[in-house]
Amino acid sequence: MTPTSGPDWAGVRSRFAAASRFAYLDLARKALLPDTVRRATDEWLADVDETGGRRAFSMAEIEAARADVARVWGAPADRLAFVKNTSEGINIVALGLDWRPGDNLVISTEEHENNTFPWRPLAERGVELRIARAGPDGTVPVDAYRELVDARTRVVAVAWVTYGIGHRADLAAFAELCRGRGILLVVDAVQGLGILADPIAGLGADVVAAGGHKAQFSLAGAGIFHVSDRALDRLRPPYAAKFSFATLDRTDPAPARAPDAHRYEYGNPNFLGIWVQRRSALMVEEWGRAHVEARIRALTDRLIDGARRLGLRVATPVEWPRRAGIVSFDPGGRDADRLEALLAEDGVRAAAKDGRIRAAPHVYNDEADIDRFLDRLAFHLRRNATAAEAAQ
Repeated sequence: MTPTSGPDWAGVRSRFAAASRFAYLDLARKALLPDTVRRATDEWLADVDETGGRRAFSMAEIEAARADVARVWGAPADRLAFVKNTSEGINIVALGLDWRPGDNLVISTEEHENNTFPWRPLAERGVELRIARAGPDGTVPVDAYRELVDARTRVVAVAWVTYGIGHRADLAAFAELCRGRGILLVVDAVQGLGILADPIAGLGADVVAAGGHKAQFSLAGAGIFHVSDRALDRLRPPYAAKFSFATLDRTDPAPARAPDAHRYEYGNPNFLGIWVQRRSALMVEEWGRAHVEARIRALTDRLIDGARRLGLRVATPVEWPRRAGIVSFDPGGRDADRLEALLAEDGVRAAAKDGRIRAAPHVYNDEADIDRFLDRLAFHLRRNATAAEAAQ
């Protein structure tokens, strides 16, 4: 591999056993897992068997993982906490701010449930949830949020990449909107991290939360929570446990909180999940984040171009700065759930979302996967149309 040529993508694909069995275009739900995960799991279990888990249950290994994971994804290690998933990270903010009756926060109609439901209980505390509406194209511009913020807005929460049509938010514009008003910018990054090359610390966000089970190639239950210097002391940890504090003195009546993101970690960490997460991050580092982004851009370009040739309407924005790894297709009034099932019977895995067909490739896909998806989708749409005409 050279910096200009990038990885051998066929070799990368061979590391994902399931990639040879079907065309898997459902990263936006869950990722296929590479051989790295099996090796890491075996290594972890072997240490438990051979030493009783000296390394497997070692906090020194957790800190080594924190350093590696933070470096790979572009964040300071002392501002990165290990959490279970995106929703846990969002809940830390929802429960940790000193909300007052009359405060408000702004999300949009296009947010995933995990960036919607954690905010709902705040209504019981007199906090208003304001919702920016999507325009006719399914995207929510920054101006739609700007119209809703005021002097009592405490949080703007936005997906880096929306789970439905895959619209990429202009996070620089959101950061500009929030920073001058003292608003915390909270980013659900699960559909962008590991796909886009931007470092976490360069997003301009106060909080970045992402589960690890998509493009981080980790296990479910192992994710990350990044907090900015500006937000650290504004977010009171909603729970407390051994590593939340700067001391282990159990007789201290008022222990100081840990001075960094450790304060958001409670009790035993997900030792196995973080062990895997570290090895998968190092694998991505070998490939290079920029190379990964370029590969996904090329595959999604092929999806969009192929769909246009077939006369399909693409709901996802076409310009690369406005999208990432998700491409969403309008099935022309056909039942998207039925199409998902038919594609699965053909060995093509995609998803029905919000009445559309959503395809999300990653580096384990190749051009043949894209072409197979387009061919089978076109076939089922034609067959459906023919059946409808015959029924008239």
